[in-house]
Amino acid sequence: MMIDDELRKRILDIQKRAYEEYPYPCVRAFHFVNLMMAANPIYSAVLEAGKTDRTLFLDLGCHMGTDLRKLVYDGYPASNVVGCDLRQEYFDFGYELFGDRDRCPIRFFAGNIFDLPDVAAHTAVVQETHPPSLASVNNLSQLRGNLTHIYTGALFHLFNEETQYQLAIRLALLLKRTPGAIVFGRHHGLEHAGKVDDHLGRDRYAHSETSWPALWKKVFIEVEGEAFVDKIVVWAKLTDGFTPNVFGAKKQHRMLYWSVQIV
Repeated sequence: MMIDDELRKRILDIQKRAYEEYPYPCVRAFHFVNLMMAANPIYSAVLEAGKTDRTLFLDLGCHMGTDLRKLVYDGYPASNVVGCDLRQEYFDFGYELFGDRDRCPIRFFAGNIFDLPDVAAHTAVVQETHPPSLASVNNLSQLRGNLTHIYTGALFHLFNEETQYQLAIRLALLLKRTPGAIVFGRHHGLEHAGKVDDHLGRDRYAHSETSWPALWKKVFIEVEGEAFVDKIVVWAKLTDGFTPNVFGAKKQHRMLYWSVQIV
């Protein structure tokens, strides 16, 4: 597909400015113009549920909001969708990229998932009878126990093993306890779980197809108790390797696509 010169210049300009502010490899590799969420096999089920049921969807680490715009374009109601990232600047870049600041129907807000308490002294997740209107949400704590669908793309692999566990705990606390509730995503994975050989020297960890289900079973045992494990189905699959076109990388990366569903 050809890209016209004006659009190409806009993409290159946004990539340059975004990378100058926050030099993430995914920005350098133009991931903000790729549609990663829809490649997950459970995407179609999430989309259909959003079209027919009263659902709430969070994209955590949504960056410029490209995947969320695709989700709404595909038919998920915009009023039931919210995007959250650490930095407001990403949303501004997204509005500039798509030219829709005055008409984008998606609610975006800045927040940090780690500002949430973890298991909150082991208190149960309480589902609200009347969940909050996403138009007024400005804090992740307002969504506790109310989200039907949560997506996290290229997020878990930024952290070490323990921090990933703490992240998963907090996602579990945001999720509704109803059949069909789903957390799904993608991130760097390995055939055998272990530390990532990071070119910037960061302490990062990559899960495998076997360690990832074990992580989520441990999470729900802590949050809900042993019996709840029978109510979750975890799927994880490593993609074929690819060589990222950043920093002169020569090693192949493999992405772990996954989903966690309450049944």
